[in-house]
Amino acid sequence: MKHSGKEKFRLAKLHVEEGVPLHEICKKYDIAFENLKYNVNLYKRWGEQAFKDDNVRRKYTREFKLEAIHDVITNKISYRKKSVELMLKDPGILRDWVNMYKEYGEEAITDTYSREAYKHHDEKVLEKEHKKLLEDLQRTKAENEYLKKLYSLSLKRSEQRKKK
Repeated sequence: MKHSGKEKFRLAKLHVEEGVPLHEICKKYDIAFENLKYNVNLYKRWGEQAFKDDNVRRKYTREFKLEAIHDVITNKISYRKKSVELMLKDPGILRDWVNMYKEYGEEAITDTYSREAYKHHDEKVLEKEHKKLLEDLQRTKAENEYLKKLYSLSLKRSEQRKKK
C-alpha cells in the first residue's frame, strides 16, 4: 500500500518518539519493514521537512546526481544511507541513477525533476492514450453503424430486384 508523506511522518514519529516497535507498526499499518526503517532514518536526520508533500518539484542537477553516484560507487556508501543524506523520498531514486550510470555511462545522467514530475508526465501520457482510444472506439462504432445500414440497404435492393 502506498502511504502519503504525512502518513510516513506519523509512523516514523510513532517509533522514534513513542517507542512503538517497528515490527508492530509494520503489521498494523501494512508497511514494509525496510521502508519504515528508511522513513525513521529520514525522520531522525531531517524531521518533518523530509515528508512534506508540498507539490514543489525538486530539480536534481546533473552535478548533484554525479556526486551522489560517485559516493555510492567510489566510497562504497549504501543507497539508503546516501539517500537519507540527500533527503530523497525513496532510495530507489538513487539506485536508478547508479544503474543508469553503469549501463549508459556519464552522458546518460542529466538534469531531471523529482519522481512526482514523472508521475505527472505518465498520467498525461495515459490520459492522451485513453482519449485516443475513446476516439478510435467512437469512430469504429460509427463505421459499424454505417456498414449495418449499407448492408440493410443492399439487402432491400436485392429483394426488390428479385421481385421484379
